[in-house]
Amino acid sequence: RKMLMATIKDVRVILIKLADKLHNMRTIMFQPEAKQRVIAQEVLDIYAPLAGRLGISKIRSELEDLAFHTLNHDEYHGIVNKVVQQRQKLEEYLDGIRDILQKKFTELKIKAEITGRIKHYYSIYRKIQRQGKTFEEISDIRAIRIITDEIRDCYGVLGVIHTLWTPIGSRFKDFIAVPKSNMYQSLHTTVIGPDRHPLEIQIRTWDMHATAENG
Repeated sequence: RKMLMATIKDVRVILIKLADKLHNMRTIMFQPEAKQRVIAQEVLDIYAPLAGRLGISKIRSELEDLAFHTLNHDEYHGIVNKVVQQRQKLEEYLDGIRDILQKKFTELKIKAEITGRIKHYYSIYRKIQRQGKTFEEISDIRAIRIITDEIRDCYGVLGVIHTLWTPIGSRFKDFIAVPKSNMYQSLHTTVIGPDRHPLEIQIRTWDMHATAENG
């Protein structure tokens, strides 16, 4: 409560606190085991959600994974091992998607950067717990992010994607027209990609990407 009251006067208070907690988690192995669990639980309950509220996904993701490793060591390594086993297959799949999209964008003279990503470990774990699914059943472990210069290109890219692959209607969200409360903006769509694999795609501008990563 004190911290939040101080943040009202100067947001740098919370940024310094988040940096401090991130440093604590990166060096947590030097603490006694009981203290490790207390710090990690506090990070998962308070500081990671605060980073999320401020839209700092880069810090939130790392805090969550570090706390997850401390609190649920076996589950963490179980997910890491499954990702490692499938990494080559996942990366080859994402490379294939990138090639298809890059060729199409070049034809249409759309300038965009395409990157593939594999969901971070705590996010996978949370989906398994909430949805009662197995690792293999999580649909958005594989994802593509497309970054453009202009907002109009975001919608142009969306049109291209929906002509290439069948979209899942219930999984489309326009956070550009209606941003999240933390100012996050992107287009999210999930399509039935090659080999019938569900594929999540995020589309945003460079400005939106900077806000999404750094708050």
